[in-house]
Order: sequence, then structure tokens, then C-alpha cells
Amino acid sequence: MPTRNAWWSGKVYVALLLILMAVPLLWPAVPPLDDMPTHLGRFRIQAGMQDAPTLARIFSIHWMPVGNLGVDLLVLLFGPLLGVELAAKLVVILIPVLSAGGLLLIAREAHGELPASAGFALPLVYGYAFQYGFINFSLAAGLALLIFGLVLRYQRLDRPQIWRALILLGSVIIYFAHIFGWVLFGLLVGGNALYRHVTSSRISLPMVRRVILEGLLLALPLIFIIAWRSGDNQGETSAYFDIFNKWGWIESAMRDRWVRWDGLSALGCVALILLGLFGVARMNRRLLIVFLVMAVFYLFIPYAFHGLIYADMRIAPLMLAIGIVALAPRPGWGKRVITGVALLALGFVAARAATTTISYLGYAGDHARYLQALPHIPKGARVVALIAPPCPRGWNVPRIVHLPSMAIVRRDAFANDQFDMPGAQLVAVGPEIPRDFAYHSSEQVRLPGCERPEPLLADRIGQIPRGTFDQLWLIGVDPANRPRLPWLRQVWADDRSALYAIVRQTR
Repeated sequence: MPTRNAWWSGKVYVALLLILMAVPLLWPAVPPLDDMPTHLGRFRIQAGMQDAPTLARIFSIHWMPVGNLGVDLLVLLFGPLLGVELAAKLVVILIPVLSAGGLLLIAREAHGELPASAGFALPLVYGYAFQYGFINFSLAAGLALLIFGLVLRYQRLDRPQIWRALILLGSVIIYFAHIFGWVLFGLLVGGNALYRHVTSSRISLPMVRRVILEGLLLALPLIFIIAWRSGDNQGETSAYFDIFNKWGWIESAMRDRWVRWDGLSALGCVALILLGLFGVARMNRRLLIVFLVMAVFYLFIPYAFHGLIYADMRIAPLMLAIGIVALAPRPGWGKRVITGVALLALGFVAARAATTTISYLGYAGDHARYLQALPHIPKGARVVALIAPPCPRGWNVPRIVHLPSMAIVRRDAFANDQFDMPGAQLVAVGPEIPRDFAYHSSEQVRLPGCERPEPLLADRIGQIPRGTFDQLWLIGVDPANRPRLPWLRQVWADDRSALYAIVRQTR
């Protein structure tokens, strides 16, 4: 049944889907993604420290061709006009819209029209990596999807110079956004090259040569990778083929707040792909090959790869999304059934957008309560933060472990919340701050009765170098577990957090 002029192929429907992708992020002042405050702190430092003497004394910036700069560069560009927080928020809103647009373009180009089922893939752009706050990777992934869609378009139009230029230049842009986005782009382009050139089960030398030549268009970022990863910037790699954890990342592909809803949503996406693999629904051969290439890579890639953690987790939602856009209803299903599929897809997008909006409003409200401490932090203070996340930790985490960086953003104060990732971050903490209290790894503690590897709150407080810091900020610590020490004077508190001035001895 021809569906080229159906409502789910029209511009109004596509625009509605893209608007729904932006809705959850419109209301919170700060996108409530786990790592977001730390990114904002780094953006504030990189924006210039001329008017922030505390930051200028403690932090240093080391520019290098790091494959982890996507949002950083955009905020650096638009921050002077909009301010760091608003510029970052607008870029983060753009990410799911960009990713969804790329998926829809891929589906349209591969199938010749937009399948009624394509909308089911879009909520996966709010995958676990995005919820975690991996915004540079998420931006790079969105760019990879969009540029790959354009490559498919210009291949269809037989414009080889344009699609080759898109791969060549796009790979550099995507690499600087995030190196693993470049890896994703390589999987998309590589799978497509296999589809285009491997035309029979008998592999010939000309086939192999054509695939390799197309793959070489991706190679330009290797120059920057060699410069970046030389010396001490190699990073850790964990065990390969850790099969037992792979299914967990599939189940967690849409992890946010509600384990049943999020888990069933992810399993529903898996079920849709199985309908295609078992022949119930039609599956585009080009995108099927791309999906299979991604699946093999997903099974192979370790958790940590050359210093990049959660490497396999980042791929899982995008792999499922490609599997879904490969699907299309069979023409024999009839107009009523295909229309029903389109309505279900729209309903799924709307339902996920609604629940994500509710979830984000909840996180934003919680964050606003914790951040009531900020006005009580003097400008330019040195703050040591200790955070006790819930114990045990479940599906829904409160996303509080990076809130101290808002003191960097809004009070030009030091807080021990920046990432300690030599060679992967531009910002470093200087020797004025003891290393044991310089970075995010020094923040997390546990309360009595919590069986976790973090140090006890009381032990960690006893280790604080009092002469270095002006204030202690406790987050997630109830009144019963707060310290009562003569050198700590409480200046603000509520039932979940407290702020203390560190009283220095005078002679």
C-alpha cells in the first residue's frame, strides 16, 4: 500500500515529533542530567577567570586536540552573548532534537519514505548516556546520525563529491565533539559501505578495496588522536567480551526514574526489532546490516576503552534506535493497521516525553532545594563538599553528586567537583588544593549502616585540611548524622543538607 502522502510522512508530523523531543528540557533552568553541573563549572572556568581571582589561582586550562569538546566549544562561542547557563541549556535542548532529526532522515532515505513505525525510535535519544549527562558524546552522536542521513541522501542523488566530503569533514567535526561519536559514525558509514559494495557471499578483492577506500574517508581524526593520546594520555581499557553485563545496558537503555516504565519501554523496542528479524515486519537490508555491525561492536567493546568509561552503555540505545528505523510495516497489512502503527508510535513518543518532563521537573525541584545553600557561600570561597547518596542505590538516583559545581558557576567559588581525567579534560586543579580533596572522586561518602566502598562521613571530615577551605557543604546528610565539632559553625541547613563555615584557629 503506498503511504508516501500519509500524514506520518508529512512535515507537520515530523515537526511535532521534534517539538516533543525538546519539551522535557524546556522548564528546568539547569537540565537535570547527572553530570550537568560539573560541565557547567568547567564552562564557567573556560569562559574566562579575569573577574574570579579564586578560580584563576586554583584552576588552569590546557588546550589540546581532545576528542571531547562539542558542547564546550558551543558554550564558549555563545556564552558571551547568552551567559554560560542559558547557552549550555539551549545546546542541550538541541541534542535530542538533532538526534531525532537524524534518525528520521536516515529512515526516510533508507526506505524512500518515512515508515509509520519510525517514531518508536525517537525516545531512545533520551538514553541512559544522555540521562547520565554525557552531553559531549550525545551531541557527537546526534551529529553522526544527522550527517549519516545526509550521506544517504546524496548517495541516493548520485552526488559522490558531496557525500564523500560529508564523511571526510563530518568525521573531524564529530571527533572534536566526542571521540566515541566518531566511532559511532564509523559504524554507520562502515555498515553502509558493506551494504553498498558486498553484493554476494563470495568476497572479492575489488569489493574489499572499495569498502576500505570508503572507510579511509573517516581516517582524518587519527592525526589528532595520535597527538592527543601520545605520552601519558593512553587511558584504561577493561576486559573485552563482558557478555553478562550487555543485557543490563539493553534493559537500561531508557533508564530514568520508573523501573517498570523505563524497562518495559526498552524491552518493547527490543520486541519491535525481533518482529523485523523474524520477518513479521519488513526490515530494510541496508539498515539491517548497519544494525548488525553495531550489535557485533556492542558485544565486543569493553566497559572502559582507552580511558572512556561506559563505552558499551553509550552504544546500546543508539543500536536499538537504528534497529527500529530499519523497520517498516508490510504493504499487505492494510491502511487501517499501518495507521494504527503510526498512532501507537506517536503515542509512545508523547508518553515518554510526558513522563520525562514530569521526572525532570521532580529533579529540578529537588535541586532547587539543595541549591538554597548557594546564597550563603561567599563569592570566591573555597568549598569542600561531601555527598552521601542514598544507600542502597536503585534504578532512580537523585542526581545530586555534582551539585557542588553550581558554586563554581554562580559564586565563583572553588568546589571539589571537577573530573580528574588527565588528557580528556582541559581543566586541572593546581597544587593549592591537596589532591585528596581536589576532584569529584573526593566527594562521595557513606553514612553509618551503609555498606558501600566510600569512606565514612566522620572519617572524611577528620581528614579535611582546614587551612585550605573556607566552608564545608554536606549534601544528602540528615541532621542526625551531621558533625558537632568546634571548628565547624553551621551557617545554613535544611533536612537534607547543611553548610558550615570552617573556623580557623587564631593565635
